[in-house]
Amino acid sequence: MTLASTRDKVTRGLYELQLQHIIYDTMHPLRFHTSSVQAAVTKFGMPAMSPTMTEGTIIKWKKKEGKHREEVAAGDVILEVETDKAQIDVEAADDGIFAKILVQEGERVPVNTTIALLAEEGDDISNIEIPADEPKEAAPAEEKSEAAPAAPAAPTPTEPIDHHDIDTSKLKKPLSPAVLSLLLQHGVKDVSSIKPTGPNGRLLKGDVLGHLGLISYKAPPPFAKTAAPPRDQIVFAKPAAKADAKKAAAPAIPMFISKSVAVDNLFNLRSVINSTYGSNLTLDEFFAKAAARALRDLNKPSTSSSSTAGVVHNGSGASSVSDTFSGAKYNIFNLAPAKYDFISDSYESAKPYTLTVSSSKKVGGSTTAESYEDLLDFLGGAKPSAKAKSVHMASADNLFLQPAQKSAYNTVELKLEGGEKKGQVLNDAKASVFLDRMEYYVQHPEELVA
Repeated sequence: MTLASTRDKVTRGLYELQLQHIIYDTMHPLRFHTSSVQAAVTKFGMPAMSPTMTEGTIIKWKKKEGKHREEVAAGDVILEVETDKAQIDVEAADDGIFAKILVQEGERVPVNTTIALLAEEGDDISNIEIPADEPKEAAPAEEKSEAAPAAPAAPTPTEPIDHHDIDTSKLKKPLSPAVLSLLLQHGVKDVSSIKPTGPNGRLLKGDVLGHLGLISYKAPPPFAKTAAPPRDQIVFAKPAAKADAKKAAAPAIPMFISKSVAVDNLFNLRSVINSTYGSNLTLDEFFAKAAARALRDLNKPSTSSSSTAGVVHNGSGASSVSDTFSGAKYNIFNLAPAKYDFISDSYESAKPYTLTVSSSKKVGGSTTAESYEDLLDFLGGAKPSAKAKSVHMASADNLFLQPAQKSAYNTVELKLEGGEKKGQVLNDAKASVFLDRMEYYVQHPEELVA
């Protein structure tokens, strides 16, 4: 066998052996796991549950470690921590298994101290080791500012004291539980050396932490006793003068009904009766009788024989015997609708309406009778005369004047208002009919003396 053939066989054998190793490694990927996987753990530190929290006590672990391989899902409660203010449940941020507990129940450690180790599912935790803390990078020297405040010095460790050792005689306000716990923990007996910045001289937790040098504390602004702004900053609303003026200029809505009535026939009848019989009948009596007759027409049948039943003169006007009327007021009973009493289950008489008769006034031009042409002469073809003939009343017995016979006449205004509530008469149909009936009797006074 030659040297070349021997070299070829060795080369071919080495090639086949290398190929077998490659195929074996491809079919068995678990052979690539090394101790680096065993060290792939996550450190779980004491969480800061509030901005002022510095330490925490582990009350109880909710998960088991090591060989029990208890799984942890994100959001599961893994332990209970006690702070200066309350007991709080701590939840897991990621999924995994509990590898090792470093701080036991009842121990108190500072914030961010590693208290447990978490591993991933499938890792070998039989010989797990605690990973070393990574060194913190030092801040560049050029980034330090001269104006930046110096870092507070670490407080000197002291032994805890009892609350009886703290002198609170010079305090204006009692200590809160958080402040008292902080003083006992750091052994601060002389609280008078700490300047209180709270409302009404109360000592705050920030005052103690700043006094101990744990934080760079800045006093809060002065406490405001009231939320109201100063009086010189209050803007008072101005009265709405325009709205009030507009409201005053608006016309008032009438709360009554009225009617203007010609009274010449009534005046003439009164004059004829007084001159014939020598009597002194007043115009008040005629208006009262007209109102009573109108009321009787609305309330038929009437059991009263009085000519003025239901009408009472309220004394607001004087009796008139002259040729003019000065006005008067009358209370009209039994015209307004009766009101129902729910307690007695019966109807009661309502308040009377008030009838106001105004003073008389003359309407129109001169009292001289108008002139007319003679109709027979006009039909016969006669020329109109320069002066037309006048038509006058034949005698005083002709009491009922027609508008064509007289250009000026006397009127009064009849106004009805009142009742149980303001404006009630506006919705009372009987009130309007009452004024219509009274107008009829004033213009036909002969029916009042019949």
